[in-house]
Amino acid sequence: MRRRIPSALYLALLLFTFGNAAGEPAQSFYQPVRAPAVPPIEPAGWARNPIDAFVAAERESRHLHARPEANKEILLRRVYLDLIGLSPTPAEQDAFEKDSAPDAYEKIVDRLLEDPRYGERWGRHWMDIWRYSDWAGWSGGNQIRDSQPHIWRWRDWIIESLNQDKGYDRMILEMLAADELYPDDAAALRATGFLVRNYKMLSREQWLEDTIKHTSQAFLGVTMGCAKCHDHRTEPISQKEYYQLRAIFEPHQVRTDRIPGELDIAKNGLARAYDADAKVPTYLFIRGDERHPDTNELLAAGVPKALCQGANVFRVVPVSLPHSAMVPDDREFVVEDLLEASERARDAARRELEKASAGAATEKLELSYALAEAKHQALASVLDVERFERNGQRETSEGKAAAEQTLRAQRTAALLEAKLKLLEARTAESEALKKADHAAAALKTEAAALGSLEKLKANASNARKQLDELKKKTGEAEKAVAVAEKDASGPLTAAFKPRDRKVYPETSSGRRLAFARWLVHRDNPLTARVAVNHIWLRHFGRGLVATPADFGKNGSPPSHPQLLDWLAGELMSQSWSMKAIHRLIVTSSTYRMASTSDPRDLAIDPDDIYLWRMPSRRMEAELVRDNLLFAAGDLDEKMGGPEIDHHLGLSSKRRSVYLRIAAEKEVEFLKIFDGPAVTECYQRRPSVMPQQALALANSEVALKEARRLANVLADKPEGEFVRMAYQRVLARRPGQEEEHLCQSFLNEKVKNYAKNGLVQPEARRKAAEDLAWVLFNHNDFVMIR
Repeated sequence: MRRRIPSALYLALLLFTFGNAAGEPAQSFYQPVRAPAVPPIEPAGWARNPIDAFVAAERESRHLHARPEANKEILLRRVYLDLIGLSPTPAEQDAFEKDSAPDAYEKIVDRLLEDPRYGERWGRHWMDIWRYSDWAGWSGGNQIRDSQPHIWRWRDWIIESLNQDKGYDRMILEMLAADELYPDDAAALRATGFLVRNYKMLSREQWLEDTIKHTSQAFLGVTMGCAKCHDHRTEPISQKEYYQLRAIFEPHQVRTDRIPGELDIAKNGLARAYDADAKVPTYLFIRGDERHPDTNELLAAGVPKALCQGANVFRVVPVSLPHSAMVPDDREFVVEDLLEASERARDAARRELEKASAGAATEKLELSYALAEAKHQALASVLDVERFERNGQRETSEGKAAAEQTLRAQRTAALLEAKLKLLEARTAESEALKKADHAAAALKTEAAALGSLEKLKANASNARKQLDELKKKTGEAEKAVAVAEKDASGPLTAAFKPRDRKVYPETSSGRRLAFARWLVHRDNPLTARVAVNHIWLRHFGRGLVATPADFGKNGSPPSHPQLLDWLAGELMSQSWSMKAIHRLIVTSSTYRMASTSDPRDLAIDPDDIYLWRMPSRRMEAELVRDNLLFAAGDLDEKMGGPEIDHHLGLSSKRRSVYLRIAAEKEVEFLKIFDGPAVTECYQRRPSVMPQQALALANSEVALKEARRLANVLADKPEGEFVRMAYQRVLARRPGQEEEHLCQSFLNEKVKNYAKNGLVQPEARRKAAEDLAWVLFNHNDFVMIR
């Protein structure tokens, strides 16, 4: 038996860990969000919204001083890169510079939040958190080990949902339980890719463990996996509660449904979650060992008692599913696609017959066409019977007649197929006989006396063996024809062969839906806090809680606890609108500050934890690649669709969010710039490596885009070329000294190329390419200030 901690000792542990001692950070995270009052601040007028009031209060208590507002060029580039992941164009920079309206910046923010590229930019952020991964396994898709093919539809759902400003609560509901909440909505079902992504062919245990671990960390910021083997050492979560949470996910499996216009799910389909067996038991594993389940107690689905325990907050109600979810191959578009495919096969056979001349070949084409027609009629008959079944009329006289008609059509098709195979067998036998005769005749020629006797004997023997095998197949085909003829003349019954359809359970457990509703309940203390912390982290480079996947005792205390709670409350009061939170953040004075330093404040708060300036940070890997393409006017802004082969990372012009990412399937250029880890990526950890400088200096994409940019700007006068190159690459104008240095660089390069024999236009073009290449390697290109 498992050794249990005595209740008194367990209570003492909880009090020690989550007692009411002042400053205990984890304690507040286990209480419902109650938005605090906005504090007054000095100096009056600095704050633009409540974010500033909370930040200023913390800053002033530490005698820190806010930096002035960033200049227009830096601020515009910052907000563009933050919201859509691409720099402003020179025209957009010039327009903002000339706009003197007091709300000029706010208008930019509103426009960017409505830009479809916002979904691509923030979609990649949430794909990090939700561990997006394309399928992994053997090449060619012959064995899928992790995730599933066509999961890119989940990626498109994420991007579309963000652009629609779908509430964060609704997104959670769909990702965890769209199959229970919207079983007929294929667009919503894509969201369950969140669960599909955890698929593991080699270990169901690892599959469920990953699901529990990462669902808890992504939405609750709780390290639930620590309770698999024993009661959690630092959180108020027992081992039993871990397995009750497991019971929520125990029944679920993944499947791939057909989509309109494609019958082959290997080519395209909808990968989605569903409950396969609601009766599968959940037991506690002694010391977390799956080989030793404690079968004395069957565990029901449940959630940790320390979180959100209002009346009926977690209430499981089984969900009855529509026929379309239970038998997806009965959906109207699938039936139409089957009939259309059958008609195309019949029409193609007819065209081949019409093109053929008279002769033996025509007999085969005649049989092929007759078979295609018979198969089409048999399919149509099967579908007629299915309609009678769905309407409860299978046992009526019309239903029985339809079943008999179906059997007749199937027998006709079977006979024609047997005759076609017999014809093909006889034709093959005839050809083999000719080869055998030819090989036997060759033995009698003079060649046998010239040293090739052994080879000719082998040829003759092989030809004879092949002939014998084909004779055997012909005999089998003749028997098959005899059987089919006998069946065709037999009495008709209703025992036809039904269509091959996958049938799934007619009810779902309702556990995942209950769990999702529990997650987004207003009294759940963690969901909203974790969400706004993730958003804040990606605007400022550091979360209000620096450990975004761990809000517990082992995590970091919040730098601005009241601001975190106020933002969480605001998210919920704004119908969980993430765009509303983005707008609050990027229009605040806190966000608009310059990133320049001040010795006084640097000495007090060297890590800028209390936001006396805007932190500078390096672009993420995707932004480096995307902006190389975008600055040169080479970015293909087509949205959505199947993932792009990772081997095309340097040649594809699509945004990086569409490149394949999976275990052993990553773009090397993105990996060098600290792209997302496939297994877990709640927060990216930027590094500084020489390979990064070398990638920008020598990579195919950097050199190619520098050449393209030079060609795009080739007709500009020298002075304007430098200014336009700066605006396109660095989103700012060059300073006077920079402009002088660039002109000197160009002139020197032109002279050198001319010395090497290049004519003046070609020398100037090569010099322009070199300058564009230098700007792509400028520190300001990869930094967000």
